[in-house]
Amino acid sequence: MRIGVLRTQVPFVTGGAERHAANLVAALNQRGHEAVEITLPFKWYPGQTLADHIHAAKLIDISEVEAVPVDLAIGLKFPAWLARHLNKVFWVIHQHRQAYDMWEAGNSDLLDDPQGEALRALIHEEDRTAFGESPHPVYANSGNVAGRLERYLGVQSIPLYHPPPNADVLRQGGFGDYLFAPGRLNASKRLELTLQAVAHSKARLVVAGVAENPAYQNHLVKMAEDLGIAGRVTWLGAVDDATLIRHYAECRGVVFVPRDEDYGYITLEAMLSGKPVVSVTDAGGPLEFIADGQEGLITAPEPAALGAAFDRLMEDTSAAERMGQVGLARYKAQNISWDHVVETLTGQAHAPVAPDIVAPLEPAPEAPPSAPDATAKLASAVAPPEAPGSLPFANITQVLEAYAFDELPAAMGRPEPPIDAGLAGYLGTHWTRFGSTLAQLEGLEVQKTLDVGVFPPLVFQALLANQFPGIEMHGLWEGPDPYKQSVKARGDHPSFDITLEVANGERDPWPYDDNTFDLVTGMEILEHLALDPYFFYTEAVRVLKPGGHLLITTPNVNSHRGVWKALNNVAPYSFGIFVPSGGVYGRHNREYAPRELSMIGEAAGLKTVRLQTFDVYDRHIEPEIAQMLVARGDDLSLRGENIQYFARKTGVPQGYPENLYHGDPTRMMGEMSVTDCEAATGLTRIAVKNKSAATWPTAGDRATCVLAEWVDGVGYLRHQHIMQPLSTPLAPGEIGEMRLTLDAKGQGESGSLRLHLYQQGVGVFTGRGRATPLTLPCSEVAFLKLVEVTPLPQGAP
Repeated sequence: MRIGVLRTQVPFVTGGAERHAANLVAALNQRGHEAVEITLPFKWYPGQTLADHIHAAKLIDISEVEAVPVDLAIGLKFPAWLARHLNKVFWVIHQHRQAYDMWEAGNSDLLDDPQGEALRALIHEEDRTAFGESPHPVYANSGNVAGRLERYLGVQSIPLYHPPPNADVLRQGGFGDYLFAPGRLNASKRLELTLQAVAHSKARLVVAGVAENPAYQNHLVKMAEDLGIAGRVTWLGAVDDATLIRHYAECRGVVFVPRDEDYGYITLEAMLSGKPVVSVTDAGGPLEFIADGQEGLITAPEPAALGAAFDRLMEDTSAAERMGQVGLARYKAQNISWDHVVETLTGQAHAPVAPDIVAPLEPAPEAPPSAPDATAKLASAVAPPEAPGSLPFANITQVLEAYAFDELPAAMGRPEPPIDAGLAGYLGTHWTRFGSTLAQLEGLEVQKTLDVGVFPPLVFQALLANQFPGIEMHGLWEGPDPYKQSVKARGDHPSFDITLEVANGERDPWPYDDNTFDLVTGMEILEHLALDPYFFYTEAVRVLKPGGHLLITTPNVNSHRGVWKALNNVAPYSFGIFVPSGGVYGRHNREYAPRELSMIGEAAGLKTVRLQTFDVYDRHIEPEIAQMLVARGDDLSLRGENIQYFARKTGVPQGYPENLYHGDPTRMMGEMSVTDCEAATGLTRIAVKNKSAATWPTAGDRATCVLAEWVDGVGYLRHQHIMQPLSTPLAPGEIGEMRLTLDAKGQGESGSLRLHLYQQGVGVFTGRGRATPLTLPCSEVAFLKLVEVTPLPQGAP
């Protein structure tokens, strides 16, 4: 088709609307059409000139050019879209806002014109008539613009999103020490508000863009000086695409606080760059993509609130990264593409032009499986194996009857109470899982085993004692105290002893020697971990004998039931409720996909023997989900509700799986201690020990450095600063020294210095739980001097 794209042009102005039209024309041409921009010069003041331009646009006929028809006109901007054409589709960038929301807000030029009311009525009537005459639906470039059309004209329209100009080349990078504010500088973008917010924060701001009016640019620079923030604001002016892309990639976050923005490329460009967006509640278009705490931060349009959001982002790199990734994922889920735009506006799907070729006949596709057939196929794939035939119990009640799990009645000389029906019912729900887990172990020779996360009553240990006569059993639990029990059998079954040691399985080194156990089990424990599953795996590998086995069971977030939940707007957790009585480990902190267990295991030095999933709690299957999974050709064996991962120790840890971690967790273990303090000078020597298994670099990405915090005498945190007092890298077990000059004895005001080991670009070691902060007396004067003289980390952004 020959297509004319209608827009207005204000001389010497190039911005988002102009790029929008150019990109639309390029997209149409790339998809086999012949498209051009048809631009009309536009001046909106004084009122009589505005009226003249409206009438001039209506007089232009673009139905044909030199007797060649123009098949379609796409109207983008007023008043150009008033040009005459019988086949015209509207994709509204925005109306003439002076006659709509800006009039209502009291800041329209028309309010100062003697004919303002009449001009406003004229614009409304022309727009309403033009939209009504189109044979096509009316499209808007955002939900915000669609809302205005509905509110002011009663016109229904459909939001049609399009990619920003640099969508194909924007990239993700690091998270630097500044916020980025790109875009044209005009009053509607409210850079004044951004500057006032910087004055309420500690953030550094980089501004890219120029003002249409040089006087306005000078006003902004003067404002930064008057606010005392000129040293924290960098003005880049007009920048090329490479510079723009680099700053999007390397900033901590993007600031975009317009008033009632129509769409806002800046929001989408930030999302594609994996950066959080800081915006405000009256921003308009950005709010279609950004939710507070999800893809960015949203505050009231007030300097103090916005400044607090700046500080929040600058103080928490991990939160910035998380929100940036959420934004990137949301963009990718929106089907924002030129293919979709062109197909929608033209009503056609466009394939590349090619000669007509008769396609060879192919057999008709197989009919999708019936619901009963698909359900049966899925049920078979996730059916759990039977418990070993040698197991002398048919149900949980028989196990509870066979053992005295509670030692207290015998110790007090009292008869044993009857079996607790509630306990039997709870444990009974796990009976199928117990049986399928034991089936994984058939054929093994197990003499010594460790169960991580075990707690009384020790039912599974009773089953192990019957499957592996003479087995020596140990356990690891949170405590708070070690636990020891001799569980006595009531009949011919073997009695057994077990000792539970205290350790946090994902944080603390396990209290066992290397190469100790034939088998380590972690049943329904991995999903409770909150910090470091790789550490859990590597400790299991360390304490396993060569050739020993690890068995993990955990819920499958990708189960057929999880798919059903996700499609019905239910969180796909198998157990998604909070358990306040259990603390942070009472709930499921993360549920896994099956292959993630293998991925972590291979990184830790394990070879997968079996990776299977079974329905061990609920055998119900939704027929429509079964049909969908079968039709997709899914590996149905990985769609059961419980993952069972069985692996053999074959090597040593190879390095953590980077796609599961922010930062390098293997380096985050260390210790600081004061070795000497000179009273006369305040010179303080601090020993720093690398207690991790990896070398600490002192420069570049993920270097080990120090976060210094100063807390005043009242207890308020007042200052934070990242510095590098370590001069050389530290190998595992090596001790380095920091020399800090604090207050001499008897001098200085109250306050304290708190030091955290810190991974550059990631965060404090403290969060991983393997490095305690060091606190020393320190005045504010001494802290500021320390900041002044101590080097920054090399390679810091």
